[in-house]
Amino acid sequence: MNQRMNSLMMMNLNNRNDIHNSKYEYNVLMKDSTQLKVKSKMLSDTGSRKNYLLLVDKKYPKSDPKREQKIFPDQTVKITRTEEIGNGSKPFEINGIAKDSCWMFKVITGRINAYSYLSEVDMFFQPETICGIQLNDGPIVKLNADELTTMVGNKEDALKFIKKKNYYKAIKRYNKDFEKADTK
Repeated sequence: MNQRMNSLMMMNLNNRNDIHNSKYEYNVLMKDSTQLKVKSKMLSDTGSRKNYLLLVDKKYPKSDPKREQKIFPDQTVKITRTEEIGNGSKPFEINGIAKDSCWMFKVITGRINAYSYLSEVDMFFQPETICGIQLNDGPIVKLNADELTTMVGNKEDALKFIKKKNYYKAIKRYNKDFEKADTK
């Protein structure tokens, strides 16, 4: 019985998909030009399949429906937040581009840019949150093997990672190879 329980626990640990999604204070620029400060995690509306921020107005009682307002990407122009690093570095701004179902935050910059649906950076960034890619200044397209293969062309090192479904490493390798070529 213990062996079966340990086996089940290990299977559960291996199948965990814990995505780090912290609560931040976002500056939200609405389409009507109003600006809001919203402290929220990125939440997901399963019905509409869209991410949203939850604005809680504490001047209303908890029972009042006006207390909570969902803010969806298509209602906004952009969102930003400030990242403060504890090692004395200067704070920097993280910008989210409003798209139809989420805000996209640039997480990889290079010949191929990559965008995440979460604003996590550094040690909290997780490659599985990448949802869009962009070649140079072209359009942002959905991350998938076909789009990425088209972007990397015949670059074998990157193609190896795509075949293994490690798109993050494929993008990083492709960008690194182009950086090397540009410095020569």
